Amino acid sequence: MRVAAFDLAAYLGERAPAARASDPTGEWCLPCPRCGGREHLYVNVEKRCGHCFRCDWSPGLIDFLAELEGRPRTEIARRIGARDEAAAPSNLASLRDRVRALGARAILPLPSASPIPLPEAYIPLAPRHSEPTEHALAPFRAYLAKRRISPTAVGEHRIGCALLGRYAGRVVFPVLAGTAVVAYQARDITGRSRLKYFGPEGQQLGRVLFNLDRAREHDRIVVCEGIISALCAGTDAVASFGKTLKPRQVALLAAAGRPVVVLFDAAKAATGAGDADREAEEAASRLHRAGVQAFVARLEHGDPADNAPEVVRRAIDRAAPFDSLFGLRRRLLARPDDWAGR
Repeated sequence: MRVAAFDLAAYLGERAPAARASDPTGEWCLPCPRCGGREHLYVNVEKRCGHCFRCDWSPGLIDFLAELEGRPRTEIARRIGARDEAAAPSNLASLRDRVRALGARAILPLPSASPIPLPEAYIPLAPRHSEPTEHALAPFRAYLAKRRISPTAVGEHRIGCALLGRYAGRVVFPVLAGTAVVAYQARDITGRSRLKYFGPEGQQLGRVLFNLDRAREHDRIVVCEGIISALCAGTDAVASFGKTLKPRQVALLAAAGRPVVVLFDAAKAATGAGDADREAEEAASRLHRAGVQAFVARLEHGDPADNAPEVVRRAIDRAAPFDSLFGLRRRLLARPDDWAGR
């Protein structure tokens, strides 16, 4: 298709009052004319293509203008001086990959989390310290080794500990956004505290994801419940700090533009296996409704730290794609005797 000089940015400024430039490289964000999703459609005015991260629509220039104006594609093509190669709708299934390859990325206008200071008593565990200090840090290093957290991960995530104060006897796991600490969790290793984890007063873990910066460099993102699970699952894993994905976390994952695999801990015997399945299904459903390609992975027991690395990766590779019938299929497969002979 050859298109005469057509200023898409000027067109959006004049004909789409809700559109706004979201990135200096040529991306605009606006409501999707197909599904109505607010600030879900991203259009690259240089490449003349876009993608909606809610309804998965990936229009070329003619499709986009036709949908926005409610006009036939042939009329739009004549008006902007384009030659329609096939005189047929674009293949939307293949356009999504083309859009991403051409550079249209989801950059949602989400406010950044504010940096916070680490505890005053925080001691980083990556560097070596004096001999007396190393003796005091030995239990913390042993705990991390037992949980299969490598020295490389300790350094990359600035994992530390505290010997004094309210965080004494705890490993401190910072949550980083770039180089800034935006949250942290302190995990008790003594077994004497009623609270296994806690952090600074007022922090909102539902607004961040542990390891998001590194995870979105991969072809997919794996969502685990806790930091230790994410560290054991792989460099493509993030932690959501629980089984419920908050709206901000869903938005962050949607903005990453990657398929997402939900890998929650297997249910404890006391709660029943169905609980864990339903919780993972609900998280995948929230992602699915936000336009994210979601999958559900399942461990037979424990969390990623309780399983061998090859078992965890196999569960991730075998994750089931989520759709609106996922729950029904799960329930039918869980009770095959109910349907015998029918």
